[in-house]
Formats: sequence, structure tokens, C-alpha cells
Amino acid sequence: MENDSKEKLVKRLTLVVTHQCNFDCRYCLQKHEDVSMTRQTAIKAIDAFISGICEGDKAQISFYGGEPLLQKELIKELVRYSSEKIFSIPDTRLSFEITTNGLLLDEDFIAFSKKNKILLALSHDGLAQDPVRTDCGGHMTKELVDQKLQMLLKTFPETIIMMTVHPEYVDRMGESLKFFHEKGVKSVSMVPAHGERVVWDDAAFEKLEREMEKAEALYEQWNAGDDVFRFIPFDNKIKNYIRSRDADSLMCHFGCHKLMVDADGKYYPCSHFIGRDGFGIGSLDEGVNEEKIESLQSKRVEAEDCKGCALRFRCRHTCACSNHGHTGSLSEVSAFQCEYEKLVIRLADRAAALLLNESNPAFVFRMYRN
Repeated sequence: MENDSKEKLVKRLTLVVTHQCNFDCRYCLQKHEDVSMTRQTAIKAIDAFISGICEGDKAQISFYGGEPLLQKELIKELVRYSSEKIFSIPDTRLSFEITTNGLLLDEDFIAFSKKNKILLALSHDGLAQDPVRTDCGGHMTKELVDQKLQMLLKTFPETIIMMTVHPEYVDRMGESLKFFHEKGVKSVSMVPAHGERVVWDDAAFEKLEREMEKAEALYEQWNAGDDVFRFIPFDNKIKNYIRSRDADSLMCHFGCHKLMVDADGKYYPCSHFIGRDGFGIGSLDEGVNEEKIESLQSKRVEAEDCKGCALRFRCRHTCACSNHGHTGSLSEVSAFQCEYEKLVIRLADRAAALLLNESNPAFVFRMYRN
């Protein structure tokens, strides 16, 4: 098990190229400081990462922020450098990933991304964009980001939308999915906002349940026949069940699956914990602190209430960042998260029961392909 963890550490790298952001989202937990990664730090991180890549490996480098495209020119340089550096290792595949709020996207960077195999995901909250995701001056952003979305879809028709649902605007979720579908989007990832800036009370959860039921109906409609629409919460639950995969072992990157290097060269177990006291796991100068990783992992114990649950292997109840965001503990699962997981599993299973048949070949292929 220890060897597996070490192997995964050097397969995926995330560089926090800046803490700065040009947005002021109402649920964001990051401190948007005037701090950015230097070229020297970035090169050092990439060199250390590539030194652990072997023949035949698949590797991925992600650029994270703040808003990563505030460091657009640095990213271009690092993509070129990484690609040249790894070229000498036979049969190695290197890809890149950026999640952006979209405001700084332009035709030049989109063309660069296509040429260099950069997966661009767009953060967009649909019809809740304007009240929730203003820019730093308090201005609405939806109209501008909608334009960027259309620009992006021309080159990347499979662009993934990263939608966060705020409890005050949860009743816009279903209509937001319709909005994205009408724009030509085929993939939407959705998470409920969490952390100390948001509160999910019973009334908000009831609205979420109604909106998720609308999402289920749309999912069934838009995956009929040869049509394709990926609503990632449902897709993941169905795929993981079919392939007998534990949800958290696949989705939670805490500590060992994806090494995250902050702008100052310090290592953190995942994005939620950047800069938080007690969650550093080493640095570029000191290397990975295996004892610290093991110490943090030891705190991820399964809650007693979860051990007898029939859904425990389909539920993200041991996801460290989700638990910490809701309860402040790596192990304690919030009542909201528990009910949300049950809701998603129930609706995903209901959709799968309807769609998994020969009349929906695209859906069946998507769920069963390796």
C-alpha cells in the first residue's frame, strides 16, 4: 500500500501559480493575496516531478489559483518546458489541466491549449453567476463569461462546466442546467458550496432535493438514444457502482494521489488545505514528509455511524476536504453531506435503471467503457 501511495505522488502535480483572483465569489474560502509562484519555484517543482516519471507512465500537471490565467505567460512557459523535459522518456503521456473563471480566456490561449493538450474547465454557476460570482469590483460577470464559454466550445466542444451551488440560489440549479444544455455544453460537474461562508438549513436542502429531481429528469431526457449529457454527480455514482469502485479511493486526492505545490514551494495534501496551519506535508527544499502524511491519514477514520451503512462504499464520507469544509474535522461527516450523498445515489440509481438498456447505446457505452 505504501508503494502505491508513493507511485501516485509522482503521477499528478498541481502548481498553485497564484493566490490572486479577479473574482470575489461569495462562497470562496481562499485568501486572495498578492502572492504568485516564481519561475524558479515552478521549474524546481516540475523537475522534481519529472524525475519520478518512468517509461510508459501517464503524467498530469494542473495549474491552480486564485485565478491561474493571471499567470498566463508563466503557464505557457511551463507547459513548453515540461513537454520538452518529458519528451526524452519513452512512451510517456503528459497532459495539462486548468480550471478558470474564464474572464481572461482569449483565442490565442485557447489555440495554445489545443496544441498542447490542456484540458480547460470553466467555473460557471449558470443563472446564479451574477449574484454569487462578481468580479473584484462587484460587477456582474455572467454576460462576459457566457461569451468566453461560446468561444471555448468552438474549439473544445467537450468543455466541462464546474458549477457550485450556493444555498441562497439553489432554486436556480435546474434552469442553469437547461441554460448550459442550450449553449451546447455536454458535461456539468456540480458541488454544493461548503465552508464557513455558507449555511445549508433544512429549507435550503428541501430546495436542493427538488432541483436534483429536476436534474434527474433532464439527465434521463438528454441521455436518451444516442444523445449525451454528463451530469458528473450522477455519472460518477453509476460508473463506480458498475465497476465496484470505492467513491473516495477514486475521488479524494488527499495526501497521496495528487501532490499540490503552493506558490511558496510548500506541499499540501489538497486544495482545500492550502495555507492552513498543520496541513503542510513538506516542501520542495525538504521533500515530502511521509510521517506528516501518515499522521494526517491516521485522522481520517471512518465515522461509527457510517460503518454499518449499506451505501458506505458509494458515499464520499471519508473525503477529507468535504468533511473539513462542513464540520472542521477530517472524519466527522455533516448531516447535510450524509443526506446529500443519499440523495445523489438514489436519483442516480433511478436514472440508471431507466437508461441502461439497448435503446440508449451512448449511455451504456459511457458507463461500461474502461
